[in-house]
Amino acid sequence: MVRAAELWNEAMTPDEYLQQMTKNRERFEANITRTRIMPGDWAAFGQEPLHILVLTEDWCSDSAQFVPMVIRLSQLVPTVEVRILRRDEHKDLAEQYQRKDGYQPIPVFILLDAEFQELGALLERPERATQEMTEETRRFLAEHPDLPGANRMIDRMPEETRQAVKAHIAAWRDEQFDRWTRYLIEDLAEIAKSAKLRVA
Repeated sequence: MVRAAELWNEAMTPDEYLQQMTKNRERFEANITRTRIMPGDWAAFGQEPLHILVLTEDWCSDSAQFVPMVIRLSQLVPTVEVRILRRDEHKDLAEQYQRKDGYQPIPVFILLDAEFQELGALLERPERATQEMTEETRRFLAEHPDLPGANRMIDRMPEETRQAVKAHIAAWRDEQFDRWTRYLIEDLAEIAKSAKLRVA
């Protein structure tokens, strides 16, 4: 079984990842710039080295939203370092980070301490963001009962309805950017803090 720490040195720096992106690069770069790192983040992450290994692909909308946040964190907090692996090229590692329902999440944020011991991982997106997105999808569909198959699961909806939902959620989630940045930063800090408390 391959460990995340074993792949750190072959993983891409954020700049190397950006150079090879073929999808979502403009949005990705804009999201790095718009990410706001707060004074409290220095207290949470600035005390000792933290390595964040990200499994991702450039076509993923969650990756385009959330990966730039950790890159910005690493740009502003010197103790945080980020490296990136393409998930589909490292399936042996990715398979170790599945959701409870067996789904293979993307992105995956793997936290490693100064000695490259794994502290924990955040899968896909903060749970609070997932809950809000589910609620907003329900609200949107309830407001648009005229959409064909609006009462079905999204993977069973007609294509036109599925595209309407996706377009609405894409615009809506962009409006949540600052709040969801807080969710991600807080959840990553909690993973790191909880791991240290377990060791202590």
